[in-house]
Parts: sequence; C-alpha cells; structure tokens
Amino acid sequence: MGDLGITIPLAYALVVANGYPAPRIFLLWGLMYVATGLFYRVPVSVQPLKAMAVIAIAQGLDPALIGTAAFVYGLLFVVLAASGLIRHVRRLFSAALVRGVQLGIGLILAFKAFDLIREPRFMVGGETMPMLLNVGIVLAALALLSWGRRLTRIPPVLMLVVLGMVAGWLVGGRPPVALVSGAPLLWTLPRFDLLLDAFLLLILPQLPLTVGNAVIAADDNCHTCWPERSGRVTVVRLAGSIGLGNLVIGLAGGFPVCHGAGGIAAHARFGGLTGRTTVILGVAFVVVALVPGGTSLLFLIPLPLLCAMLLMVSWSMVRLVATLPRPGDYLVAVTVGATGLATRNLAVALAAGWLLQFIITLVMSLTQRRPKEDSHG
Repeated sequence: MGDLGITIPLAYALVVANGYPAPRIFLLWGLMYVATGLFYRVPVSVQPLKAMAVIAIAQGLDPALIGTAAFVYGLLFVVLAASGLIRHVRRLFSAALVRGVQLGIGLILAFKAFDLIREPRFMVGGETMPMLLNVGIVLAALALLSWGRRLTRIPPVLMLVVLGMVAGWLVGGRPPVALVSGAPLLWTLPRFDLLLDAFLLLILPQLPLTVGNAVIAADDNCHTCWPERSGRVTVVRLAGSIGLGNLVIGLAGGFPVCHGAGGIAAHARFGGLTGRTTVILGVAFVVVALVPGGTSLLFLIPLPLLCAMLLMVSWSMVRLVATLPRPGDYLVAVTVGATGLATRNLAVALAAGWLLQFIITLVMSLTQRRPKEDSHG
C-alpha cells in the first residue's frame, strides 16, 4: 500500500483533467509494478512522474503529447543505462545532495498532506467535511499506522485501507462511471511533430528530479532499507527499467512512471520486505483495471487516510538527513531540502546545493592550505 498516498490523487487528477481512462492508467502501472517486483526482488516503488504530472494536470495537456513525452523519456533513459552514462551522472551527486533531495521530497509530501487537512474532504472529489473531524481521523490513522503492529499481526495499513474503502462505499463516494471506464490500451506511435513541445514542457523539468530521486536516491533508499536483499538494485538498472517501462507506456497511451524514493521509504515503513510487495499491488491494479468499473474501488480510499500515509512517508524521508556525518553535509542537505520546498523545483534545489558544496569545499581547501604556507614562512 506504500505508493497509494501519491498514486491515487495523481491518478484521479489525470483522469479528470487530461481525459485518461482510469483502466489504462492502472493496467500499465500495475504491469510495471509486477515486472519491477519480479526483477528487483525488493519493494522498488512505481510512481507517476510527479513534475510531469503536475504540469500536465495544470495545463490540461492532451494524452497524445504526454505519450510522445513518455516514449522519448524512455528512450533517453535506455541510452543512459545502456551506455553507462548514468554512472558518470551518479558521481555528480554526493551523499549530502542525495539526502537533500530526500529531505525536499519529504517536506513537499508533508505540505501536500497539510493541503489535504486544510481542504477537508472524506473522498476524492467529494463534499467538504468539518476540519476537526478530518484532523481527528488523520491522527487516529497515524496512531494505528505507528502502533497497530502491537495490537494485531495484520499489517495496519492493509487493515486501514480495507476499512476505509468500506467507509467510502457506505458514504457513497463512488465516482461517475465515465471516470472509471474506457479502453485499457491504445497502441499509438509517438507524434514527432509534438517532440519539441514534449521536450520543453514535460521532459526538461522532469529530468533532474528523475535522476536525483528515482535513480540515485532510490538506489540509496533500497540499500539503506534492505541492505542484504538489494543486490540487484543499481543506478544502471533503475535507469534501464524506467526507460524500458516508459517506452511501452508511451506506445500504449499511458502516463509515464519512475521509481520514487518516497515510495520505497513508504514500502519499508509499512512493512514491505520483498518484491512480492509490489507484485501483489501490481496484480491488484491489473485486476481492477480489467474488471468493468473496477477502478472505482481505488477511489474509495478516504483522503484522511491518504493524508496520514503521506505524513508517515514524509517522516521516513526527512529523518534520513540524520545519517550525514559532517556539519557541512547537513548545511548542504538542508539547503537543498529548503530550496526544493520553497520552489517546488528540485533542479533549482540541486543547483543551490552544488553551489554551496563548491563554496564549502573551496573554503576548506583554502583553510587547510594557509597553515602550511604559514609554517613554511
């Protein structure tokens, strides 16, 4: 259940704002989940490309343009993986920069959760509810997610999602049929007349986030959360699976995905141990996509529960900064995280982090050189 806090709201927005059939989105994402779990054998997450999704939703972009961007994006990452260039890109990201990206994502997720609290709704697209009731449900869900393991052997997140879906059904939270139906696949070739728009509008803003979060930070998260089981996880393979997955998704008319570091932290936080975690979720997505009207089930999960899950994931990401060994690293990581939160642009945040890291390195180099010069004098 680790990815649902991000996946469900973005999926709903893509269905409403961009005209995607919900079965197509969840079928392709589900197949990507299954393939990822079988290959990596640890819970490597599968999430929609967040920067691309926000831009596409805000501008109401046509799926044909998005599909072209997905195909070209996939081709780009296949080249980065096959050529080994992604290894050279990896060297540009110090531990402080990676932790800074993770901190920025954690803070952004926390503020997304607070947005759900400030605009209290029980269901996606539903009526507003009293603020105190919304806060109470969020706090209760947080308590059960944190300490539920002491009360029952059933994973608390699974129990809460099932109970939440039942509650959503009882309050009549089912979306209109038009939003949860449609062809599960639409085979199409990329539109090269849309290539420039796809690159400028969607690919360029997304690229630094994917490299920093979905490849480098994701690799670090896997080896931090499951060090003995993550032998198959490398930056080359993560880039390759992102590339291959999006080549297929672009040709099938879906929305592109990546391996989000936040989703990996969520799977670890909620008890995921092996690739079967994502295989199970992927199979569930495929089943609801192929059953007529089945995707309506996914939109029954109450927003306060998704909010609590986002807060749990946020804390899992933020606290990774504590593993940095030096004060200078803390300063770089906090700068990247704060800039990412302020701008909602991790490319800008990374640029600020690189600049500060260069200044710190330069100052330390000059400081170490001066005593030697003084002693020679």
